[in-house]
Amino acid sequence: ASPSQAQLELHVPSGLTRLKAVEGSEVVLPAWYTVQGQVSSSQRWELLTVMWFLEQEGKDLNQVLAYISGTTSSKNGVSLVYSMPSQNVSLRLQDLQEKDSGSYRCSVNVQDHQGIKRSHSSKTLELSVLVPPAPPSCGLLGVPRVGTNVTLSCQSPRSKPAAQYQWERAPPSAQVFFAPALDAIRGSLSLRNLSSPMSGVYICRAHNEVGSAQCNVTLEVST
Repeated sequence: ASPSQAQLELHVPSGLTRLKAVEGSEVVLPAWYTVQGQVSSSQRWELLTVMWFLEQEGKDLNQVLAYISGTTSSKNGVSLVYSMPSQNVSLRLQDLQEKDSGSYRCSVNVQDHQGIKRSHSSKTLELSVLVPPAPPSCGLLGVPRVGTNVTLSCQSPRSKPAAQYQWERAPPSAQVFFAPALDAIRGSLSLRNLSSPMSGVYICRAHNEVGSAQCNVTLEVST
């Protein structure tokens, strides 16, 4: 390639443009660049700038890191994996919060050492920060008397993705509940035509792909 065709290209792993991580953990967004057309030492290319932006729907573009003229500036918990200058411009995010979810765009500019020829490339990686269910709150709706109906309720205040719910009865009379008595999305359990042997401790477990939490209700059926 002649110098006029010299081309910067930024790369991210194929098939890995959507990443998931758990709140509180850290993640690396992998990216590196290559420059084609380095035909001689007189046409040496030098790094000019590396910038990482966070794009979120309905919000202004947020610059999270910039490497300009040998100096790096970044938001808290954000850093480059490799010290500059390096062709690997991967970004490390630490102590992740749900609000860190979004599209991370890396933008790289290079120029030749005379500052005449320039080239630019950018790539985007999607990050979704998942949240284990927070401890749910359990409740009892209705009056637990023989022959009546009650509903046990269970709801986690925070979960991403949304929690699913499972109710079971603790030993010695262990029992696992399924639909239609159980509503796994809303977290409710309907108990109909109560009898004294149905008394006991009922446990609700809120779970998603990254964790679980539970609460319980003691049911005392009175005659």
